[in-house]
Amino acid sequence: MATPTLDFRKREVLEAIIECYNQTATPVGSRTIERRYGMGVSAATIRNTMADLEELGYVTQPHPSAGRVPTEIGYRVYVDTLMEAEELSNKEKLLIQERCASLDGGFEEVIEQISKILSEISHYIGFVLTPELHGSILRRLELIPIDGEDDSTEYQGKVLAVLLMASGVVKNHIVPVSKDLTDQDIRRISRILNEKLVGLSLQHIQQISQDTAHLKAIFDTYLSDSVAAFTRNTFSLNQEIHIYLDGASNFFSQPEFLQVDKIEPLFRLLEQKERIAGLFSLPQPTAGIQVVIGSENKYEGMEMCSVVHSCYTSRGDVMGTIGVIGPTRMQYPRIVSIVDFTAQVMSQVFEHTL
Repeated sequence: MATPTLDFRKREVLEAIIECYNQTATPVGSRTIERRYGMGVSAATIRNTMADLEELGYVTQPHPSAGRVPTEIGYRVYVDTLMEAEELSNKEKLLIQERCASLDGGFEEVIEQISKILSEISHYIGFVLTPELHGSILRRLELIPIDGEDDSTEYQGKVLAVLLMASGVVKNHIVPVSKDLTDQDIRRISRILNEKLVGLSLQHIQQISQDTAHLKAIFDTYLSDSVAAFTRNTFSLNQEIHIYLDGASNFFSQPEFLQVDKIEPLFRLLEQKERIAGLFSLPQPTAGIQVVIGSENKYEGMEMCSVVHSCYTSRGDVMGTIGVIGPTRMQYPRIVSIVDFTAQVMSQVFEHTL
């Protein structure tokens, strides 16, 4: 955001107001700035500058006798043009690296733990989005027969279809088996599908599975209705994105959320994880740190919150999103550094393990 109307003094005072308000959660007066920052000008001069900033819409005054608090526009100017990311200490960096490197569970267990790490270090809400299956690449397919017959006349049993994606995500679901297919047929189907489909995206595979001509080419023989139906069902996964959240209780310690009516809309929204995921599920994720402030977030309940998020990758491919949700009055320089560094470490871990 361009700020041609802000000279050095206005920028200096705006930055001071934001830093003081973020620390105290109370309106900031001119004498406070004079004492803390020693700008070499009188409190009256600072007051006049604050009045100019208010006229420009960067700060506001809750009531005539109060100091000033930043507006969303003020925070946007601060984040985009004034703020410098805070360097994390070597101890903090080592903690993040060791915690991420020590995670040896499955993919989803790992990202669940990373949401906890973000929450613990930021003292806000940490979140991680899993990759969207739509573009995920199939690494291997396992078809495992399940004992027991189906009650219907059409099906004689079921198979557990396990899809291992190149991202490390594992998805499984139950597929009904027609009476026309034997266990030997299932093994043959599994072998052919692994030979022909590994390395393709799930989106491409689903398109193939719906196309009889494509399936005939894959199986290179007469394609029975039962084989076609089984193949379609094997890859009929929903395109949901999972989100892991941790640290919602941290908001109870934030002064602006002490009243129930202030925090209730946020907690109602947090219960609808698919809506939260929708905030960050962009068709083409933008690389680097993104900061979304207050009403820039599109859902009711997020008006008093800001979100700092970034993508994590593996072998250059965007896998998902990690970030922190906090009050608009958050320590942006520190949170930006935490999210950025954790995203880098997370990407490095997946680079070597997936």
